[in-house]
Amino acid sequence: MDARSAAVTALLRVQEQGGYSNLVLEELLTQAELGEADRGLASRLLYGVTERRLTLDYLLNKTASTPVKKMQPAVREILRVGVYQLVYMDKIPAFSAIHEAVEQTRRFGCPRLGGFVNGVLRQVERQAKELLAALPDTDKGLELRHSLPRAWIRAWREAYGETMLQGMLQSLGQPAPTYIRVNTCATTTAALTAKLQELGVTCTPVADLPDALCVSPAAALRRLPATMATHFYMQDIASQWCCRALEAHSGERIADVCAAPGGKTMTVAQYMENTGEMYAGDIHDHKCRVLAERVKRFGFTSITVRQWDAAQPPDETLVGTCDRVVCDVPCSGMGVIRRKPEIRYKSPDSFDELPALQLRILEQAAKLVRPGGVLQYSTCTLRPEENEQVVEAFLQRHPAFSPRLLPLPACFAAAGLPVSHQLTLFPPIHGSDGFFIAAFQKHKPE
Repeated sequence: MDARSAAVTALLRVQEQGGYSNLVLEELLTQAELGEADRGLASRLLYGVTERRLTLDYLLNKTASTPVKKMQPAVREILRVGVYQLVYMDKIPAFSAIHEAVEQTRRFGCPRLGGFVNGVLRQVERQAKELLAALPDTDKGLELRHSLPRAWIRAWREAYGETMLQGMLQSLGQPAPTYIRVNTCATTTAALTAKLQELGVTCTPVADLPDALCVSPAAALRRLPATMATHFYMQDIASQWCCRALEAHSGERIADVCAAPGGKTMTVAQYMENTGEMYAGDIHDHKCRVLAERVKRFGFTSITVRQWDAAQPPDETLVGTCDRVVCDVPCSGMGVIRRKPEIRYKSPDSFDELPALQLRILEQAAKLVRPGGVLQYSTCTLRPEENEQVVEAFLQRHPAFSPRLLPLPACFAAAGLPVSHQLTLFPPIHGSDGFFIAAFQKHKPE
């Protein structure tokens, strides 16, 4: 299987079967025998086509005699891959992109449509720049230019203002930086940096965030020797800032109530110097098994994994005993659409039930906190209904908790804001995923 066939196959699974792009790609690349260059091309095509789908379909509808919705699924994805290369991949010659698309029609059982595919792509090659330049500066034009549905454009404008909206739209077309977290149970930042640089990986430390590195090229991480597999793990700086804000100390008892896949659990355990007690829970048994295996492999002896439903009353043996509780709840994920681009096509209305669940989880997590202890809430979304409004509801219903200032002065300064108990991290400001953090402290008895 070649790179373009892998991309078309993955797109069919994502579009027709509802799979998540990252999971589909990982499974497909594991099965396909592709070289490194082809793996990189397949990844770029899958994520790029998924990310730019509205723009690609606009160009196809303008140049094809058959509307995109009425095309055979395989032909539709072949054309999307072809248009993406013509418009967004300057290093691929147009004749090569078109020729390979025609070849794909044979590989996917529709050779009679090779002429149709050839004709449409040649039209796109001639007209794409003019068609995109003609898009108006309206919400419809923004939707087609940035491939973000108008419902989200309007929601972000209302929540964050026009300037932030424009910044967010620009960030959508840029690749997300790759950040890693050094596993201090296995190595040091200095030792890992030196080894990575020897292997051709550029490492840039993150100011005010110990043991965090921005690395490039990300593809080089796949070539590292197996002996380095547990020396670091992938973790965006938004999640690392979240863990930093908790201010965990060695010897404490801490609970992470929605822990899988475990990145935050392990980072908090590092701040605890792998001492004390760290309880990590998840509702799904299979995720707990994977998490338990992961923390063991990475050398975290302080972490105990338990299966529990964070929306239900917690284990009585932990109630009122935890110094700090991490509550990173299920959310709509609109802060990570650069990594999971298919999320952007979901309607905001489809997430209406989430805030009630998030508040319920936060309230159950609060039961674990000892007097004087800390409760921290977070999401990887940019949606006030799941962020500030949940925080406000919790504080109104739980007078035993007060807002706790987040110890992240650099993040507030970057946004031009005073230090507060809640913070939204934005890609155009912080260079991170979109993320929300809020903190509370439980009162001590008088």
